Amino acid sequence: MTPVQPISAPAQSAQHVEAPYLRVGILLCPDFTLTPMASFTDALRLAADREDESRQIHFAWDFIPAGPAPLRASCGLELLATGRLDDPAEYGCLVVCGGLLRSLPEVLPEVHGYLRAAAARNIPIVGLCTGSLVLAEAGLLDRRRCATHFNVLGSFVERFPKTQPVSTENYVIDGNIITCPGSVVAIEVAAHLIARFSESGRARKALNYLLFKPEETRITLKAKPYAEALEAASKLTIEAVQVMEFRLDSPCSIAALAKSLNTSRQQLNRAFLQDLNSSPAAFWRKIRMLAAREQLLGHRRTVTEIAFDVGFCDAAHFCKTFKAYFGLPPQEYRRRGAGRVPSQGGAR
Repeated sequence: MTPVQPISAPAQSAQHVEAPYLRVGILLCPDFTLTPMASFTDALRLAADREDESRQIHFAWDFIPAGPAPLRASCGLELLATGRLDDPAEYGCLVVCGGLLRSLPEVLPEVHGYLRAAAARNIPIVGLCTGSLVLAEAGLLDRRRCATHFNVLGSFVERFPKTQPVSTENYVIDGNIITCPGSVVAIEVAAHLIARFSESGRARKALNYLLFKPEETRITLKAKPYAEALEAASKLTIEAVQVMEFRLDSPCSIAALAKSLNTSRQQLNRAFLQDLNSSPAAFWRKIRMLAAREQLLGHRRTVTEIAFDVGFCDAAHFCKTFKAYFGLPPQEYRRRGAGRVPSQGGAR
């Protein structure tokens, strides 16, 4: 996450500062996505009271319909509204939780004016998931950086050419606007606001409760022999490698990767050849093989499971590719506990 400039708090009365620290209006779009809304709200809940008592003492929030009734999530869950689109000054922060793309045209026309009025008062505004599209339609993202999901980046650029969207950051702060692609990353956004308006201890409490993991199960690459070369690489190459490392288990086409980074396939290829002496496709394949080798030697997983872990839908194809890199089939490599370096034939 790369903030552009620190977010500032709007002027508040002494009574508002004492209890609660921050009152949040959560605008729920038609068919809103449940995970980012629940993640953000649950972080506030944990910071609002001691232990897990869940009273709205230090933080408070309302659910405000941004579309016609009923107030329904994309999964079918219905909620009761607790606030209305009246005076945005009632809140110290507004959060727009987006929903299904096909349902965004149902957002009430008055929502855009409500958000513009809040922005004029310097009230922090957060766009979760496709909520960033609602902010862009209101004209609040013109000439601003914003975080979007890579699946909508291309259409976002076409619809809102005055914006500067990125898909490689968990969230982006530009002035008093925060944007986030959604999912559980909304917890980080909430923690940022909690620390900004109260104290860091409350933010740590929320993070510790919600992000506790007894065991990390996602496939990761621990040893990175390319780390030194990456230190001197271009920003484009670094961002592309970050996406590749995150998506070891679900690689996409290089054309799709380039589009998500707001560049062309040719430009991405030139950057990789210059910085890493490899094409993007070959580099991605190579680090998937390195991750597979780590899994093979460090975990009791079957070859088929490891194949799926690094994005292969066919174990036979995985075994053939693995042997091309390391000179042995996966089972034999594991039996010998080999430590060979990938062959150069698979690097370009």
